[in-house]
Amino acid sequence: MRVHSIWLLLALLVCVSAASAKEPEEVWAELGRLSGSERQTRLMSGARAERKVVFYGNIESDNLERLRRDFEKRYPDIRLEIWRGSGERTANRVLTEARGGKFAADVIGPSNENLPTLMAAGLIGRYNSPERANYGDAHKDREGYWTSYDFNLVVMAYNTRLVPASQAPKKYEDFLAPKWKGNFAMDMDPDRAVMLWLKLWGEQKTQRFLQELSKNDVVIRKGHTLITQLLCAGEYKAAVELYAYRLATVKYEKGCPVEMSFPDPTPGGVTPIVVAKRSPNPHAAALLLDYILSEPGQKVLVDVGRFSGRRGLKPKYAEMDVEGKGIHVLPLRPEDAAQLGEKYQRLREKFLLARQSG
Repeated sequence: MRVHSIWLLLALLVCVSAASAKEPEEVWAELGRLSGSERQTRLMSGARAERKVVFYGNIESDNLERLRRDFEKRYPDIRLEIWRGSGERTANRVLTEARGGKFAADVIGPSNENLPTLMAAGLIGRYNSPERANYGDAHKDREGYWTSYDFNLVVMAYNTRLVPASQAPKKYEDFLAPKWKGNFAMDMDPDRAVMLWLKLWGEQKTQRFLQELSKNDVVIRKGHTLITQLLCAGEYKAAVELYAYRLATVKYEKGCPVEMSFPDPTPGGVTPIVVAKRSPNPHAAALLLDYILSEPGQKVLVDVGRFSGRRGLKPKYAEMDVEGKGIHVLPLRPEDAAQLGEKYQRLREKFLLARQSG
């Protein structure tokens, strides 16, 4: 009996070894040929054998921690390890590790503008999660490399104690009026707003607009969160571009006297999630990505005020229901960042970094 058990254990180890010897994209392709319970059984068996999954993400730490707790509650045999950094730091970490022959990440959440660099370096795998069927074309690529797990709406905002609704900014050009001079702010890295302007207006008009903002003494600060806090405190009357989910959170949970103005169109940046091509835990990587894109995973993020691109999920705050309110949204995708990135950086260095106030 004991000998028989040993042989069974050895056979299991051989099977696990054979599975782990496959390239990650082979594993994902095989999963793609299965469906229903057969696919889920294969996925869970492989993920349990791998025992852990590593996620490099760029959204807030407390949001990532909520995802970790819910994931491990659903899949207690699999440990989720998280490293958090900005989109740029996340991409640089992946690139640096790859140059050193280290491949630790299974799933990566880079920013829009940094994903093309990782793609060009051959570090992103193709995994066509079945959950992608629940996302519109604006929130995924055709080839099966990335899907948006967070959609970041960027809006204008004003302090309601300092600005009556009748005087609130309705379009970006309103900030050129003398009444805003020195009393409005913008982040030093307003990539989504400026890329929207570049798409709509072209480089020359965008440059002239930034010049006019400078002449009207726009205050440039580092950090959208900081500007949101200062707007709440009344240090500025308004802000050119802030994140809608943060504004809604401080308004409804902290009583901040702030309102949003949605420009036409309103820019929204997709936040892509991908699998690492050299993922050391490919089954667990697929399981985690499936979970984050699933309704329960997206609900974790919606419940903290974030906006989901998944069909059928309404935002927590009705104010952010752009579809229901008929607000025209222009999604900015990784290819937009790749095409407009150099122009954006030139304008940023010329008009924003030189004016940074803190």
